[in-house]
Amino acid sequence: MSSNNMVLEIGAEEIPARFIPASLKAIKESAEKLLKENRIQFNDMVVYGTPRRMVLIVTGLNELQGDITTEVSGPPKDIAFDRDGKPTKAAMGFARGQGIDVSSLKVKNTDKGEYVYVERHEKGKMTKDILPIVLENLLVSISFPKSMRWNATGVRFARPVRWILAIFGKEPLVIRFAGMESGNVTFGHRFMKPVPISIKDTNEYTEKLEKNFVIVDQIKRERIIEEQIQNISNEKKGRIIRDRELIEEITYLTEYPLAVCGRFDDDFLTLPKDVLITVMREHQRCFSLEDENGNILPYFIGVSNTVPKDLDVVRKGYERVLRARLNDARFFFDADIKKRLEAHAEKLKQVIFMGKLGTMWGKVQRIKDVSGSLCLLLGCGDIKPLTDRASELSKADLMTDMVGEFPELQGIMGREYALRQGEPYEVSNAIYEQYLPRFSGDFLPSAQTGRILAIADKIDNIAGCFGSNNVPTGSNDPYALRRQALGILNILITSRYFVSLKDIIKIALTAYQDRLSRDKHGVITDGVLEFFKERLGTLLVSEGYRYDCVRAVLSTGIDNPYDSFLRISSLDRFRQGTEFEPLIISFKRVINIIPAGYDGEVNKELFKEAEERGLYEVYTNTKDKVLGANAVHDYEKSFGYVAELKPFVDLFFDKVLVMDKDMTLRNNRFSLLNNLKGMFSTLADFSQIVVEGQTRN
Repeated sequence: MSSNNMVLEIGAEEIPARFIPASLKAIKESAEKLLKENRIQFNDMVVYGTPRRMVLIVTGLNELQGDITTEVSGPPKDIAFDRDGKPTKAAMGFARGQGIDVSSLKVKNTDKGEYVYVERHEKGKMTKDILPIVLENLLVSISFPKSMRWNATGVRFARPVRWILAIFGKEPLVIRFAGMESGNVTFGHRFMKPVPISIKDTNEYTEKLEKNFVIVDQIKRERIIEEQIQNISNEKKGRIIRDRELIEEITYLTEYPLAVCGRFDDDFLTLPKDVLITVMREHQRCFSLEDENGNILPYFIGVSNTVPKDLDVVRKGYERVLRARLNDARFFFDADIKKRLEAHAEKLKQVIFMGKLGTMWGKVQRIKDVSGSLCLLLGCGDIKPLTDRASELSKADLMTDMVGEFPELQGIMGREYALRQGEPYEVSNAIYEQYLPRFSGDFLPSAQTGRILAIADKIDNIAGCFGSNNVPTGSNDPYALRRQALGILNILITSRYFVSLKDIIKIALTAYQDRLSRDKHGVITDGVLEFFKERLGTLLVSEGYRYDCVRAVLSTGIDNPYDSFLRISSLDRFRQGTEFEPLIISFKRVINIIPAGYDGEVNKELFKEAEERGLYEVYTNTKDKVLGANAVHDYEKSFGYVAELKPFVDLFFDKVLVMDKDMTLRNNRFSLLNNLKGMFSTLADFSQIVVEGQTRN
């Protein structure tokens, strides 16, 4: 079957760079779904995006829609035909309704018996006749974080749509959207070649645009940007301070990128490195350079969206704006260091933390209380003076001019100002590390003081939000509690802290004193524990642990996250053995036969069979070994010990009738198996494990 290519381009006013990646992904997913639903086969599909256009290119589209055969069920056979096999009125009515002769009816067996049916064959239509409807549906489906209306049609889009190009092979497609009709015309670069461009064939689309200063392929634009800034970096004998987010943003801010190198006065090098990087990034979308020792160089690299006649004009423009911004930063910095952090912290008394939860000053006092208690809980009381001091200064930089202008420097400036006023490094660095990790894959606090302050700050936020009913729902998490919970879990696990989450939550709730009703502490604690359980499950599954292993362990409790992690990782390794699945099947027999809620004591005098006496003896010996290994968190040994029970469990079920008519014997056997179940549950709930041939519970 012959095929053809298709191009769809939506031209618009400048679309915000942050909208484009997710929207391109959604366009591709929707297009694949729509083409599949309409039985249109294709070879490949790509999506491109620039500030002024979103593009879908589909190659190898069949020129004919696929044929389809459907079955329409009618009445049961014994109603459609009489005893002599002649069609009844029911059969004739069904055939007439389907537009066929009654002799064309067929019979098939179903779960409900034999029914008559008719096969309907539908020939595929021409793809070019179907695509307009498909593409119109696609355009309507595109959504953005924020959208706008701009004409009487009421259609919403990220920015006003100015043109639509749609071509199949060499033929323009007519689609209508937002009061416009598509054609075969696109436009070149808005500043360098703002002319209409007629596209006569899909194969010439990207080439013609590039000749008119539009590189539609974002991967190619990104590669050009990377190469250009690397070349400049090599010329200046420096190295680029890598910033993945900035690279992506600039890629979607430009259609024809050109890197420009500028310089700023050496005097500004007295500002902290992070301030210089942030000013260049936030105000000018510029990359910074550093030397081999990590010292900032007095150069920057900007990326223009045009090729100017005189590059010096563009360079001087960058330098002029950056000079003004750096002067502002120096003013903020000089004003900030005239006061000690304690003076800045006093202003926190006038800043509300969150609704009824008091001021930021109050939060600082809670962080101090919580971190002090955590020092004792973790057995590091010797660093309490350091955590106390770090807590007192933890939020002071929020009231500085620099952080007011650049909120992303919170913690960074706190560390800088603390060092400048002579605070110990452990205190200064903890002020910074309290915010770690800031995002997925970020660094974790490196020192004990920073870890404790980070946990204290985050658990205060979580406990306060749960206590004031500001709980995340669905995708709505305005206070980033999920990220903070994951941060605490990562810190506890990587630091190998054997500590009770319930104790940490209790410490945090107690620090709130009367602001959170003590009567609700139990309910709040349960909610927070369940929240952490969900987060730990998500974290470990994302790291490659099997969902059923994670669920099996977490269903027994999550009070000690590091301990739970050790059990999950041991179980995950244990299940790699060939004996694992038969073992789990045996253990599930134990678990499944016990009545729900059963609780009883074993009476050894009631054992009648040698196999039940043998199982009990092995259980008592194994239990001590399992509990001993559990006590030192050696779960590899624990799983090995319980595995030794399998032949005894199998022999028990082969030789002993659990459901004996004598209820006394039956209950005693339930009690024996319940003891086994109790021992298993110190490791995991084996009923949650999925073995081959079983489905997830």
